[in-house]
Parts: sequence; C-alpha cells; structure tokens
Amino acid sequence: MRQNRLQDPDTLGDKIFKIILPAALGAIAGKVFKIIWDQQVTSKRGPANGEAAEEADQQGLAASVIFAAASAAFGSIISTLGTRGSDALVTRRHNRRSGK
Repeated sequence: MRQNRLQDPDTLGDKIFKIILPAALGAIAGKVFKIIWDQQVTSKRGPANGEAAEEADQQGLAASVIFAAASAAFGSIISTLGTRGSDALVTRRHNRRSGK
C-alpha cells in the first residue's frame, strides 16, 4: 500500500479538488434547476376550487415525479461533466509540473 501511495501522482489537494468540484457543481445545478422549474411550471398553475382542486393535486403529483426524475438526471450530467473537468485540470497540472 505504501508503494501505491508513493507512486500516486495526485496530492491531497488534487484529491480534494476532484471530490469537491463535481459535488459543488451538482448542488449548484440542482438549485438552478429548481429555480427554473419553479418559475416555469409552478407559476403557471393557478388556484383551484372543488373538482379542479383534485385535478390540480393529481397534476401536482405527476409534476413532482417528473421534477424529481429530471432534476436527478440534470444533476447527474453536471456532476459527470464536473468529474471529467476536474480530472482534466489535475492531469494538465501534472503535465505542466513534469514538463511534458
């Protein structure tokens, strides 16, 4: 294990960067997605009375399920891109340091 640790080119800072960047991007993307969703979808639904209230509740449930799926997919895509980007930045830093 010591040999593996000594051969690993990533410093502690590199490893932390590779973890923090994708997580932060995923969290920010999730918040932005929620803000956009609230502005576009939630604001279009008006107050409902009687039978319309039941229909609005059903639409609300469907919208919640769609929101959860879309938000998870969007966050996953952004996190994956963040992982690739952080890996590329660390690799570029290693290449510059080693003179390649």
